[in-house]
Amino acid sequence: MFEEETIVEEACSKNSHNLDDGELLRLPFFDWDKAKIFYYVAKLGSFTEAGKFLNVSQSSLSRKIQILEEHLKCQLFSRVPRGVVLTPKGKELFSVIEQSFLSLKGFIYNVSIAGNNGQKRKIKISTSYAVAEYVLAEHIFFYNKIHPEIVFEVIANDHFIDLVINDIDLAIRPHASEAKGVHKEHIFTLEKKLFASAMYLEKNGKPQKVEDLANHNIIAPAIPERYPYSDLNWIFTLGMPKDKRKKPTFVSNSLECLVRAAQNGLGIIGGYEEMSIIQNSGLIRILETIKGPIAEEYIIYPNHLNDDVVFKDFIYFLLERFKNINNKNIQTNARQFINQL
Repeated sequence: MFEEETIVEEACSKNSHNLDDGELLRLPFFDWDKAKIFYYVAKLGSFTEAGKFLNVSQSSLSRKIQILEEHLKCQLFSRVPRGVVLTPKGKELFSVIEQSFLSLKGFIYNVSIAGNNGQKRKIKISTSYAVAEYVLAEHIFFYNKIHPEIVFEVIANDHFIDLVINDIDLAIRPHASEAKGVHKEHIFTLEKKLFASAMYLEKNGKPQKVEDLANHNIIAPAIPERYPYSDLNWIFTLGMPKDKRKKPTFVSNSLECLVRAAQNGLGIIGGYEEMSIIQNSGLIRILETIKGPIAEEYIIYPNHLNDDVVFKDFIYFLLERFKNINNKNIQTNARQFINQL
Protein backbone atom coordinates (compact mmCIF):
# COMPACT_ATOMS: atom_id res chain seq x y z
CA MET A 1 0.00 0.00 0.00
CA PHE A 2 2.82 2.40 0.94
CA GLU A 3 4.68 1.66 -2.32
CA GLU A 4 1.54 2.32 -4.39
CA GLU A 5 0.98 5.68 -2.67
CA THR A 6 4.61 6.65 -3.27
CA ILE A 7 4.34 5.78 -6.96
CA VAL A 8 1.18 7.87 -7.31
CA GLU A 9 2.76 10.82 -5.52
CA GLU A 10 5.88 10.64 -7.69
CA ALA A 11 3.78 10.48 -10.85
CA CYS A 12 1.72 13.48 -9.79
CA SER A 13 4.83 15.40 -8.88
CA LYS A 14 6.52 14.52 -12.18
CA ASN A 15 3.45 15.53 -14.17
CA SER A 16 3.10 18.81 -12.31
CA HIS A 17 6.69 19.78 -13.16
CA ASN A 18 5.91 19.29 -16.82
CA LEU A 19 3.02 21.83 -16.73
CA ASP A 20 3.32 25.59 -17.00
CA ASP A 21 1.33 27.72 -14.55
CA GLY A 22 -0.96 28.75 -17.38
CA GLU A 23 -1.94 25.12 -17.93
CA LEU A 24 -2.93 24.52 -14.31
CA LEU A 25 -6.61 24.68 -13.37
CA ARG A 26 -7.06 26.32 -9.97
CA LEU A 27 -10.55 25.98 -8.52
CA PRO A 28 -11.88 29.35 -7.32
CA PHE A 29 -12.02 29.97 -3.59
CA PHE A 30 -15.56 30.65 -2.30
CA ASP A 31 -15.85 33.03 0.64
CA TRP A 32 -19.00 32.38 2.71
CA ASP A 33 -18.78 35.81 4.29
CA LYS A 34 -19.15 37.26 0.81
CA ALA A 35 -21.95 34.76 0.19
CA LYS A 36 -23.95 36.42 2.97
CA ILE A 37 -23.31 39.85 1.47
CA PHE A 38 -24.31 38.61 -1.98
CA TYR A 39 -27.49 37.13 -0.51
CA TYR A 40 -28.61 40.42 1.07
CA VAL A 41 -27.79 42.53 -1.99
CA ALA A 42 -29.82 40.09 -4.09
CA LYS A 43 -32.67 39.99 -1.59
CA LEU A 44 -32.91 43.77 -1.21
CA GLY A 45 -32.11 44.50 -4.86
CA SER A 46 -29.80 47.36 -3.97
CA PHE A 47 -26.26 47.93 -2.73
CA THR A 48 -27.50 51.00 -0.89
CA GLU A 49 -30.27 49.16 0.98
CA ALA A 50 -28.02 46.19 1.74
CA GLY A 51 -25.37 48.58 3.05
CA LYS A 52 -27.89 50.22 5.39
CA PHE A 53 -29.12 46.86 6.61
CA LEU A 54 -25.63 45.41 7.19
CA ASN A 55 -24.19 48.74 8.39
CA VAL A 56 -21.49 48.53 5.73
CA SER A 57 -20.58 51.20 3.18
CA GLN A 58 -21.91 50.80 -0.34
CA SER A 59 -18.40 50.99 -1.79
CA SER A 60 -17.23 48.15 0.49
CA LEU A 61 -20.15 45.96 -0.59
CA SER A 62 -19.54 46.71 -4.27
CA ARG A 63 -15.86 45.79 -3.92
CA LYS A 64 -16.63 42.50 -2.17
CA ILE A 65 -19.16 41.53 -4.82
CA GLN A 66 -16.61 42.45 -7.49
CA ILE A 67 -14.05 40.14 -5.84
CA LEU A 68 -16.65 37.36 -5.69
CA GLU A 69 -17.41 37.83 -9.40
CA GLU A 70 -13.69 37.74 -10.21
CA HIS A 71 -13.28 34.49 -8.28
CA LEU A 72 -16.27 32.90 -10.00
CA LYS A 73 -15.39 34.44 -13.37
CA CYS A 74 -18.98 35.48 -14.05
CA GLN A 75 -21.22 38.51 -13.59
CA LEU A 76 -23.76 38.12 -10.79
CA PHE A 77 -25.69 41.41 -10.98
CA SER A 78 -26.95 43.75 -13.67
CA ARG A 79 -27.63 47.38 -12.81
CA VAL A 80 -31.11 48.83 -13.28
CA PRO A 81 -32.40 52.38 -12.57
CA ARG A 82 -33.42 51.57 -8.97
CA GLY A 83 -30.76 49.07 -7.99
CA VAL A 84 -29.59 45.71 -9.27
CA VAL A 85 -31.09 42.45 -10.55
CA LEU A 86 -29.57 39.00 -10.67
CA THR A 87 -28.06 37.67 -13.88
CA PRO A 88 -28.88 34.03 -14.82
CA LYS A 89 -25.68 32.90 -13.06
CA GLY A 90 -26.56 35.13 -10.12
CA LYS A 91 -29.95 33.43 -9.83
CA GLU A 92 -28.25 30.03 -9.79
CA LEU A 93 -25.87 31.14 -7.05
CA PHE A 94 -28.68 32.70 -5.03
CA SER A 95 -30.65 29.43 -5.08
CA VAL A 96 -27.58 27.45 -3.99
CA ILE A 97 -26.76 29.86 -1.14
CA GLU A 98 -30.36 30.05 0.03
CA GLN A 99 -30.69 26.28 0.20
CA SER A 100 -27.28 25.96 1.87
CA PHE A 101 -28.21 28.39 4.63
CA LEU A 102 -31.54 26.63 5.17
CA SER A 103 -29.85 23.21 5.28
CA LEU A 104 -27.35 24.52 7.82
CA LYS A 105 -30.15 25.90 10.00
CA GLY A 106 -31.93 22.56 9.80
CA PHE A 107 -28.79 20.67 10.81
CA ILE A 108 -28.11 22.94 13.78
CA TYR A 109 -31.75 22.70 14.84
CA ASN A 110 -31.74 18.88 14.73
CA VAL A 111 -28.52 18.69 16.74
CA SER A 112 -29.90 21.17 19.29
CA ILE A 113 -33.21 19.29 19.72
CA ALA A 114 -31.38 15.96 20.08
CA GLY A 115 -29.26 17.36 22.94
CA ASN A 116 -32.04 19.34 24.60
CA ASN A 117 -32.04 17.26 27.83
CA GLY A 118 -35.48 18.45 28.96
CA GLN A 119 -34.72 22.18 28.82
CA LYS A 120 -37.53 24.65 28.13
CA ARG A 121 -38.21 25.19 24.45
CA LYS A 122 -37.88 28.67 22.96
CA ILE A 123 -39.84 29.81 19.90
CA LYS A 124 -38.46 32.98 18.34
CA ILE A 125 -40.92 35.07 16.30
CA SER A 126 -40.36 38.08 14.07
CA THR A 127 -43.05 40.48 12.86
CA SER A 128 -43.75 44.20 12.56
CA TYR A 129 -44.15 46.42 15.62
CA ALA A 130 -47.87 46.93 15.04
CA VAL A 131 -48.67 43.24 14.54
CA ALA A 132 -46.47 42.21 17.48
CA GLU A 133 -48.09 44.57 19.97
CA TYR A 134 -51.65 44.98 18.75
CA VAL A 135 -52.56 41.75 16.97
CA LEU A 136 -50.26 38.89 17.98
CA ALA A 137 -49.33 39.57 21.61
CA GLU A 138 -52.59 38.56 23.28
CA HIS A 139 -52.76 35.30 21.35
CA ILE A 140 -49.27 34.41 22.55
CA PHE A 141 -50.25 35.31 26.13
CA PHE A 142 -53.31 33.09 25.74
CA TYR A 143 -51.23 30.15 24.48
CA ASN A 144 -48.44 30.64 27.02
CA LYS A 145 -50.91 30.39 29.91
CA ILE A 146 -51.77 26.89 28.68
CA HIS A 147 -48.18 25.98 27.74
CA PRO A 148 -45.86 27.57 30.33
CA GLU A 149 -43.11 25.13 29.29
CA ILE A 150 -42.51 27.22 26.15
CA VAL A 151 -40.51 30.45 26.18
CA PHE A 152 -41.57 32.93 23.48
CA GLU A 153 -39.27 35.62 22.14
CA VAL A 154 -40.99 38.17 19.91
CA ILE A 155 -38.73 40.41 17.80
CA ALA A 156 -40.55 43.48 16.47
CA ASN A 157 -38.98 45.10 13.44
CA ASP A 158 -40.52 47.17 10.65
CA HIS A 159 -37.51 46.71 8.40
CA PHE A 160 -36.41 43.85 6.21
CA ILE A 161 -35.80 40.58 8.03
CA ASP A 162 -35.10 37.28 6.35
CA LEU A 163 -36.02 33.87 7.68
CA VAL A 164 -33.24 32.11 5.78
CA ILE A 165 -30.30 33.81 7.52
CA ASN A 166 -31.70 35.50 10.64
CA ASP A 167 -31.92 33.64 13.94
CA ILE A 168 -35.71 33.24 14.05
CA ASP A 169 -38.10 30.29 13.88
CA LEU A 170 -41.21 32.01 12.62
CA ALA A 171 -42.02 35.21 10.75
CA ILE A 172 -45.37 36.91 10.26
CA ARG A 173 -45.01 39.30 7.34
CA PRO A 174 -47.10 40.77 4.53
CA HIS A 175 -44.90 39.27 1.82
CA ALA A 176 -44.67 35.49 1.57
CA SER A 177 -41.15 34.11 1.16
CA GLU A 178 -40.30 32.52 -2.18
CA ALA A 179 -37.55 30.30 -0.74
CA LYS A 180 -38.02 26.64 -1.69
CA GLY A 181 -37.14 25.38 1.77
CA VAL A 182 -39.66 27.58 3.54
CA HIS A 183 -43.32 26.93 4.35
CA LYS A 184 -45.69 29.87 3.91
CA GLU A 185 -49.39 30.18 4.64
CA HIS A 186 -51.84 33.08 4.75
CA ILE A 187 -52.92 33.83 8.31
CA PHE A 188 -54.97 37.06 8.27
CA THR A 189 -55.76 40.24 6.32
CA LEU A 190 -55.46 43.82 7.55
CA GLU A 191 -57.15 46.75 5.82
CA LYS A 192 -56.71 50.44 6.64
CA LYS A 193 -59.85 52.42 7.54
CA LEU A 194 -60.51 55.99 8.69
CA PHE A 195 -61.22 57.10 12.27
CA ALA A 196 -61.77 60.31 14.20
CA SER A 197 -62.76 61.30 17.74
CA ALA A 198 -66.24 62.48 18.71
CA MET A 199 -64.58 65.73 19.81
CA TYR A 200 -63.11 66.32 16.35
CA LEU A 201 -66.33 65.41 14.50
CA GLU A 202 -68.43 67.68 16.70
CA LYS A 203 -66.13 70.60 16.00
CA ASN A 204 -65.39 69.99 12.31
CA GLY A 205 -68.37 67.98 11.10
CA LYS A 206 -68.45 64.40 9.84
CA PRO A 207 -67.24 64.01 6.24
CA GLN A 208 -69.94 62.51 4.02
CA LYS A 209 -67.84 61.77 0.93
CA VAL A 210 -64.16 61.28 0.23
CA GLU A 211 -63.84 64.74 -1.38
CA ASP A 212 -64.76 66.28 1.99
CA LEU A 213 -61.40 65.12 3.37
CA ALA A 214 -59.68 67.92 1.44
CA ASN A 215 -61.10 70.29 4.08
CA HIS A 216 -60.23 68.14 7.10
CA ASN A 217 -57.11 67.68 9.23
CA ILE A 218 -55.07 64.54 8.62
CA ILE A 219 -52.87 62.72 11.13
CA ALA A 220 -50.21 60.62 9.41
CA PRO A 221 -47.09 58.51 10.02
CA ALA A 222 -43.70 60.20 9.70
CA ILE A 223 -41.32 59.11 6.92
CA PRO A 224 -43.78 56.64 5.32
CA GLU A 225 -41.32 55.73 2.56
CA ARG A 226 -39.15 53.91 5.11
CA TYR A 227 -41.87 51.41 5.92
CA PRO A 228 -41.44 48.46 3.51
CA TYR A 229 -44.66 46.53 4.10
CA SER A 230 -47.50 48.93 3.37
CA ASP A 231 -48.26 52.12 1.45
CA LEU A 232 -48.63 54.72 4.18
CA ASN A 233 -48.96 57.56 1.67
CA TRP A 234 -52.51 56.63 0.68
CA ILE A 235 -54.14 58.97 3.21
CA PHE A 236 -52.31 62.02 1.76
CA THR A 237 -54.16 61.79 -1.56
CA LEU A 238 -57.68 60.91 -0.36
CA GLY A 239 -60.19 63.43 -1.68
CA MET A 240 -57.47 65.56 -3.26
CA PRO A 241 -57.28 66.66 -6.92
CA LYS A 242 -54.99 64.59 -9.16
CA ASP A 243 -51.27 65.02 -8.39
CA LYS A 244 -52.07 66.92 -5.18
CA ARG A 245 -51.20 65.78 -1.66
CA LYS A 246 -52.77 66.76 1.64
CA LYS A 247 -50.40 68.25 4.18
CA PRO A 248 -50.88 66.55 7.58
CA THR A 249 -51.50 68.61 10.70
CA PHE A 250 -49.66 66.09 12.88
CA VAL A 251 -47.06 63.40 12.11
CA SER A 252 -45.20 60.87 14.24
CA ASN A 253 -43.34 57.59 13.85
CA SER A 254 -45.15 56.32 16.97
CA LEU A 255 -48.52 54.62 16.48
CA GLU A 256 -49.42 55.34 20.11
CA CYS A 257 -48.71 59.04 19.58
CA LEU A 258 -50.81 59.12 16.40
CA VAL A 259 -53.77 57.52 18.16
CA ARG A 260 -53.50 59.91 21.10
CA ALA A 261 -53.44 62.84 18.67
CA ALA A 262 -56.67 61.56 17.11
CA GLN A 263 -58.22 61.07 20.55
CA ASN A 264 -57.36 64.69 21.35
CA GLY A 265 -59.21 65.93 18.29
CA LEU A 266 -56.25 66.88 16.13
CA GLY A 267 -57.58 65.16 13.01
CA ILE A 268 -58.52 62.00 11.11
CA ILE A 269 -56.31 58.92 11.28
CA GLY A 270 -55.95 55.81 9.14
CA GLY A 271 -55.66 52.55 11.05
CA TYR A 272 -56.40 48.84 11.19
CA GLU A 273 -59.71 48.14 12.94
CA GLU A 274 -58.39 44.70 13.93
CA MET A 275 -55.72 46.19 16.18
CA SER A 276 -56.43 46.48 19.88
CA ILE A 277 -55.06 50.03 20.06
CA ILE A 278 -57.79 51.16 17.63
CA GLN A 279 -60.47 49.02 19.28
CA ASN A 280 -59.74 50.53 22.70
CA SER A 281 -59.25 54.10 21.49
CA GLY A 282 -62.89 55.20 21.46
CA LEU A 283 -62.39 56.58 17.95
CA ILE A 284 -65.32 56.52 15.53
CA ARG A 285 -65.04 55.00 12.10
CA ILE A 286 -65.94 57.39 9.28
CA LEU A 287 -66.52 57.03 5.54
CA GLU A 288 -67.19 53.29 5.89
CA THR A 289 -66.89 52.66 2.15
CA ILE A 290 -63.36 54.09 2.01
CA LYS A 291 -60.61 51.56 2.65
CA GLY A 292 -56.87 51.79 2.37
CA PRO A 293 -54.23 49.32 1.20
CA ILE A 294 -54.74 45.69 2.17
CA ALA A 295 -51.95 43.88 4.02
CA GLU A 296 -52.08 40.12 3.51
CA GLU A 297 -50.12 38.64 6.39
CA TYR A 298 -48.36 35.28 6.02
CA ILE A 299 -46.97 32.88 8.58
CA ILE A 300 -43.55 31.69 7.38
CA TYR A 301 -41.13 29.11 8.80
CA PRO A 302 -38.39 26.72 7.60
CA ASN A 303 -39.49 23.30 6.36
CA HIS A 304 -37.30 21.51 8.90
CA LEU A 305 -39.80 22.60 11.59
CA ASN A 306 -42.62 20.65 9.93
CA ASP A 307 -41.79 17.58 12.02
CA ASP A 308 -41.51 19.50 15.30
CA VAL A 309 -44.63 18.55 17.26
CA VAL A 310 -44.28 21.38 19.78
CA PHE A 311 -43.79 24.02 17.11
CA LYS A 312 -46.57 22.73 14.85
CA ASP A 313 -49.04 22.72 17.76
CA PHE A 314 -48.42 26.44 18.19
CA ILE A 315 -48.76 27.05 14.44
CA TYR A 316 -52.05 25.15 14.39
CA PHE A 317 -53.27 27.25 17.32
CA LEU A 318 -52.48 30.52 15.51
CA LEU A 319 -54.09 29.45 12.26
CA GLU A 320 -57.23 28.28 14.04
CA ARG A 321 -57.49 31.50 16.05
CA PHE A 322 -57.52 33.62 12.92
CA LYS A 323 -59.38 31.26 10.61
CA ASN A 324 -62.76 32.65 9.46
CA ILE A 325 -63.17 34.64 12.69
CA ASN A 326 -63.25 38.37 13.24
CA ASN A 327 -59.93 39.43 14.82
CA LYS A 328 -61.72 41.78 17.20
CA ASN A 329 -63.73 38.93 18.70
CA ILE A 330 -60.61 36.78 18.99
CA GLN A 331 -58.77 39.44 20.97
CA THR A 332 -61.75 40.09 23.22
CA ASN A 333 -62.11 36.37 23.96
CA ALA A 334 -58.40 36.09 24.61
CA ARG A 335 -58.50 38.90 27.16
CA GLN A 336 -61.51 37.40 28.91
CA PHE A 337 -59.80 34.02 29.09
CA ILE A 338 -56.59 35.49 30.52
CA ASN A 339 -58.53 37.48 33.15
CA GLN A 340 -60.25 34.28 34.32
CA LEU A 341 -56.96 32.45 34.93
